[in-house]
Amino acid sequence: MSGHQTDRVGGDRVVLKGLRILVVEDTKSIRDLVSRLLGSLGCEDVHQAEDLASARTQINAFGFDTVLLDYDLSGENGITLLDELRKNTWHFNRDVPVILLTGHSGPELLDAAIAAGANAYLVKPVMPDRLGQRILEVREKAGWTRPPDGGNAHRREAGSESGGGPDDDGNIVWV
Repeated sequence: MSGHQTDRVGGDRVVLKGLRILVVEDTKSIRDLVSRLLGSLGCEDVHQAEDLASARTQINAFGFDTVLLDYDLSGENGITLLDELRKNTWHFNRDVPVILLTGHSGPELLDAAIAAGANAYLVKPVMPDRLGQRILEVREKAGWTRPPDGGNAHRREAGSESGGGPDDDGNIVWV
């Protein structure tokens, strides 16, 4: 086993034990709620950032397994950070799985998220098991693992990104 447990327990329960996840959200109550949701799914290493500057600092300091990124960040845009990550302008882990969380939906947002390299997006409010399942799906499709020693997350093998489309719940998934 690779040092973390990311699977379904009892058929319905998603477990995210051993993952290091960054929640980038400007609204403290939502940031805290998402962090608690992750904790209820077994994730014990949740970091929070309230703006892009804090997110950049933390991404440079820690090897995250997944980033949950708000689209609308008080005058800033989460797509900006996502675009920087994918272009590797300042960080070594450019392929970290990123799920865009948003209160908006529509083709313009989808187009921007796809162009910037998001792995998926979820429309808020998000239910705990839905969030956990989406994290598992994105990580599995992207081939991500965490070494047994708890080192930085890494991709098992290189792969090409492909287009995406809606799932049965209307959420967009692509890898």
